[in-house]
Amino acid sequence: MLVNPFCSYIGVLCVIYSTMPKLQPAYILTLLIVLALHSCDRIKRKSRQVADNTKATIAEKKSELGDKLIAHYDSYKPDTKFNKKRFQEFFNFAPPVDVKDIYCHADEMGIDHDYQFSFSCNSATVDKIVQNLQLTKADSSDNFSSRLWHSFPWWDSARIVTLTPYLKKGNHETYWYLWYDQNKQKAYYFEFDM
Repeated sequence: MLVNPFCSYIGVLCVIYSTMPKLQPAYILTLLIVLALHSCDRIKRKSRQVADNTKATIAEKKSELGDKLIAHYDSYKPDTKFNKKRFQEFFNFAPPVDVKDIYCHADEMGIDHDYQFSFSCNSATVDKIVQNLQLTKADSSDNFSSRLWHSFPWWDSARIVTLTPYLKKGNHETYWYLWYDQNKQKAYYFEFDM
């Protein structure tokens, strides 16, 4: 496939040579060299492009394989493919179009685990999460979990402690919390076990 441009150049040269028999051999040799160099440059560019595409594909596959072994959470970059994937895994549906700025964090070291999510969404998405996770509205704001969560620029601790969460306590000391700031249309999710 990469030889075709060179072959076409030789074909052109043959036609030129047959129509102009008085062409000096030095001119023909110079023309051949110029055409060969041009062809080699095209081959080199094409090879570089193929190599770059191959490297990108390998990096992507390596990243996906790593995520299968150890789930990846992007705490400092929103809306990555991994954060969207974690959203789907935790809430049992793909992020709808209203969901933006998905940040998530996991602390899976030791015997206890905790997971934090923050994202912008409308109240319909919050209702769907509440339904899927079978959460119930608390009677008042609940600051029990505040001593366990981690600080991030996207996690508004001061605002969260003023909101009344949806929550659930499961077996083996597992807790689920979901806060929704109606004014900012911002949801905060915290899941942990003790």
